[in-house]
Amino acid sequence: MNHMNHTYETLRIKLERLVEKEKSAEERFRDKERDYTDAKVVFQKEKEDVERLEAQSFTTFLRTVIGTHDKKLYEEKQEQIQAKLRLDLASALYLEAREELTRIIDEISRLKEELEALKEKLRATDPTFQETLSQKEEQRLVMEAEIREISEALNAGQSVLNSLDSTLEKLESADSLATWDMFTDSFLVDMFKYDKIDKAEEELFYLEGLIERYKKELKDVDLHNVLDYESLGEMRRVFDVFFDNVFSDWSTKDTIQRNMDNLDTIYMEVDRIQKQLQERRSELGNQLEELQLYY
Repeated sequence: MNHMNHTYETLRIKLERLVEKEKSAEERFRDKERDYTDAKVVFQKEKEDVERLEAQSFTTFLRTVIGTHDKKLYEEKQEQIQAKLRLDLASALYLEAREELTRIIDEISRLKEELEALKEKLRATDPTFQETLSQKEEQRLVMEAEIREISEALNAGQSVLNSLDSTLEKLESADSLATWDMFTDSFLVDMFKYDKIDKAEEELFYLEGLIERYKKELKDVDLHNVLDYESLGEMRRVFDVFFDNVFSDWSTKDTIQRNMDNLDTIYMEVDRIQKQLQERRSELGNQLEELQLYY
């Protein structure tokens, strides 16, 4: 490894460690900022309590006569003093955390500029480094493509969840009406029930199309990076079997409830897949950020 390559690697490692420190410093800064905000609220309350006692007139006179006002005012002032001490400490720690975070951010910015300048020199003079950059560029393109595919699948999955919510809401209304139908022989209740069922069936046909789109988008994602083998099998089983069983005679409360159970099952399955897709996208995003930062 030539001198410039060695310097580049040293700077890269230093930058990597600084980025980790930045995350910790950011977290500490947020904690101290919250502490400072909370301390300000407490101090303001204690200050107002003292001012309220000092502003009392006739009540003050009466309390002084019976010897309670001065004691109460003294206690409130002591609490205000303690609140001010806590505020001053919180303020000092907050400012210290902010300064540390600013220092790290400035150092990262300086290192990035230095690294970028050195990278351009190495790109022009070192064939091995050029090859490394080409490999990293290819990795970046692959990651970006996978992130796009996952995002498309997540959007399709969210549409499925929204439609499931709507369908279940309509079926719950029909289920409530079916309960009334068991105790009454009302044509009006019957009519409302079947109106809700008709609307739910319309939503189900729409949902079927959304699920087909979701399945198509999931095929574009490398699901082996997202789900384990057993989970992949469960997903396919739920999707493939679901619509064979969901449409049936809606005349009874039991049938409505069974279909609601089917919808709940698929909701949980889609929600599970969505969460794992989000985790994979977040993981890829972090990897891509590191790749773009160091190469």
